Amino acid sequence: MIRSDVLNSIAYFADLPPEILDEVAQTTEIQDVGAGHLLIEEGAPSDDMFIVVEGQMTVTKAQQGRQVELGRVGPGEIVGETGLLDRADRLASVTASVPSVVLRVPAATFDRLLEDPRVARRMFRTVIQRLRNTEVTLRHGERMAALGQMAAQLMHELNNPAAAVGRSSIELRRLHRSLVDLITEGMGADLDLEDPPANPLERSRREEGVAGWLSENGVTDVWDIAGPLVQEGWTTESLARIVSEIPNPSRYLRLIGLRAACEQLIREVSVGSRRISELVRIVKEYSFLDNAPVQELDVTDGIADTLVLFRHQLANVEVVIDFESDLRRVEAPGRDLNQVWTNLIDNAAHVMPEGGTLTISARNEGDEVVVVVSDTGPGIPDDVLPRIFDPFFTTKAPGQGTGLGLHTSYTIVAGCGGTITVDSSPSGTAFKVTLPAT
Repeated sequence: MIRSDVLNSIAYFADLPPEILDEVAQTTEIQDVGAGHLLIEEGAPSDDMFIVVEGQMTVTKAQQGRQVELGRVGPGEIVGETGLLDRADRLASVTASVPSVVLRVPAATFDRLLEDPRVARRMFRTVIQRLRNTEVTLRHGERMAALGQMAAQLMHELNNPAAAVGRSSIELRRLHRSLVDLITEGMGADLDLEDPPANPLERSRREEGVAGWLSENGVTDVWDIAGPLVQEGWTTESLARIVSEIPNPSRYLRLIGLRAACEQLIREVSVGSRRISELVRIVKEYSFLDNAPVQELDVTDGIADTLVLFRHQLANVEVVIDFESDLRRVEAPGRDLNQVWTNLIDNAAHVMPEGGTLTISARNEGDEVVVVVSDTGPGIPDDVLPRIFDPFFTTKAPGQGTGLGLHTSYTIVAGCGGTITVDSSPSGTAFKVTLPAT
């Protein structure tokens, strides 16, 4: 039994008549629960309701083999009421996020409370809001799962033609060299060609010289072949030596140039196919398409893959990486955790459109792994900072943001047993993600 004034101090029951408060107080038990304590288990019978007095509770629901966080419940809020309303089994699990104090209200006492219209209205509003939030969260999870399946199929479809192009480019290069060797009878094979110039200005100067020399020797379309010839190591001197004994050299010079141009195109096709295959690999690893929902993983792998995918958006941004060499692993759903890095890096790129510095560090701190993503953007205004993790809140222009990125990141990190905080000033913003280490 607890004192009725304890109930009276809770907003949910503050205006109830003393006789109801006394009845509730006589049957309600106060409980201290430690962090991680399972207060309500999904699927279990509904036989009581809980009021949070101190601390915080995390509400989760099983979906596709993993626990999806539906929300957090703090002091003055209730949990477990939905199942009691229709005497159904528990719809979700409730776990203490931190050491907490709760009041346990039995089913009979719950029914007595509902006799007061004020409690009934509040209960109705609470249930409706929670059902809406649950529906939104689960639908989002279903859409993400469907997107993952589509991505897996797309990666499979991309990888096959990319591999075929790569194999074909290797065979094409072999056949092309054999054909050209037959036509030219090994022309240029005994020459010691120079390394192509690495400096762009020197390369441009040499291309102009080769193009001019080719024009003087009767070659047409010189700019189609001057670049490939220089890239292959030809100079005006080596070209002059190779045709010094040929009376009308323009045909042979053009043949040498076309050979170099074809070699360059074949190399580009080969490099392109390898890059497609590499991107397919990165996307598969980024989205963990072939893995279980929860894995032991190195957070730096996901960060590195995410940076590859943001290479274009970060073209004007200096990226500084500071990863501790013996970083401990964390246990988390890799696909979801990569979504956190995506949201944080995307936000950093958005606030530095003209350039700046993105710094990402990861280090061990006690039994935790701490990742800090910071930018040199204009910072977040003080009046905005407290709402930065709220759902549907965004500082981006209309149509540029949904307001769910940071809220989703907060939910994912909390679901992994970690925390995400933000520190901002006019010189930049830093997001700190702390995850339990394995």
